[in-house]
Amino acid sequence: MSETVTQFYLYAGILLVGCSAAIHYFLYLRLRDTGKKYVAFNLVSVVVSDYLRERQKHGWSPWPAYFVVPTAIVGFALFFVGVLRLSHSS
Repeated sequence: MSETVTQFYLYAGILLVGCSAAIHYFLYLRLRDTGKKYVAFNLVSVVVSDYLRERQKHGWSPWPAYFVVPTAIVGFALFFVGVLRLSHSS
C-alpha cells in the first residue's frame, strides 16, 4: 500500500511539473507570435508577466498564466514528498 502511495506522489509530481512546463511553453509561443523576442526560454515570471500585460490587446484568457506557478509548486512538492517516502522505505 505504501509503495503505491509513493509511486502516486512521484508520478503526480512529474505530471504536474510537466503540465506547468507545457503551459509555460504555450504562453511563450503566444508571445513569440506577437513579435516578442526571448533568449530561448526566459524565467517563468518574465513570460507570465508579459503574457498578462499583452493578453488584453489580443483577447487572451488570463487563466493559463495563473496556472503555471501553482502547478509547478504542487508538482515539485509532490515529487519531493515521493522522493522522501522512497528514501525512508528503503
